[in-house]
Amino acid sequence: MPDASLLCVGNLTIDDLVVDGQVTTALGGDALFAALAARRTLADVRMLAPVGTDLPATLLDTVAGLGVRVEPVAPRSIPTVRNRVEYAPDGSRTWDLLCGEEAFDLLSVHPEDVTPEALSASGILVAAMSLRSQLTLGPWLRGRTDATVFLDLQEDYVAGNEPALLALLATCDVFLPSEVEAVALAGTSDLERAADLFLRAGPDVVVVKTAERGCVVATADGTRVLPVEAVVPVDSTGAGDAFCGGFAAAHVAGADPVEAARVGAAAARVAIGGHGVAGLLADLGCAA
Repeated sequence: MPDASLLCVGNLTIDDLVVDGQVTTALGGDALFAALAARRTLADVRMLAPVGTDLPATLLDTVAGLGVRVEPVAPRSIPTVRNRVEYAPDGSRTWDLLCGEEAFDLLSVHPEDVTPEALSASGILVAAMSLRSQLTLGPWLRGRTDATVFLDLQEDYVAGNEPALLALLATCDVFLPSEVEAVALAGTSDLERAADLFLRAGPDVVVVKTAERGCVVATADGTRVLPVEAVVPVDSTGAGDAFCGGFAAAHVAGADPVEAARVGAAAARVAIGGHGVAGLLADLGCAA
């Protein structure tokens, strides 16, 4: 599919990264990690994510310069979600949310943010956002586009919302939960049983991400457990988002689910090779 395109829908953040006492301000968020990972495979990658009043334009200019088309969205009149991330010499990290938790829903994507042009993409990846935005956006997209819809969740809201989230799976073609999300949603630690439950809820493909152990890929034809090449991470931030972006890009370009999962895993390995998005930026030829 030479003209395949992918729209990555999600959140953006401003991250102050503290490494060896030096502070670097960088763009972060699931939409960005997914879009940069997808750009490794596809020429036509688009990103739709609301921004607050304080997002430096130069940060988005860098993204656009890498070939990711930043879709227009109504600006929010509040600050962008901002984090301070301090990295210890042993590789551990401490997150401090400086502002934005109460505005997470407002800084998520809602149907009124999605233009007809954005809907023209051949694939749409809905990354983890607020519960309200995902429950609203899923059915809305399904009724307005023939694009392949990929869905990731936010693990913080799964418990207590299982019936609504299982119903949401009927609106996607590919479901990409983490192991934590899959166990919480299915009520079992048997990931093959969980994947089967999710398939029966509606999607054609289910991929359960199991971090350094790889992933479980399930379709109507059966289930495969795919290991991954073990690497020592510099920073695991965004690994799951990068996997989703890489998988979605390869899938809309014509790869079968197993091959797409390998592409997603490769993108995740790149993502964890630097602090924040530095690994993906370097891979795309941009200095962090």
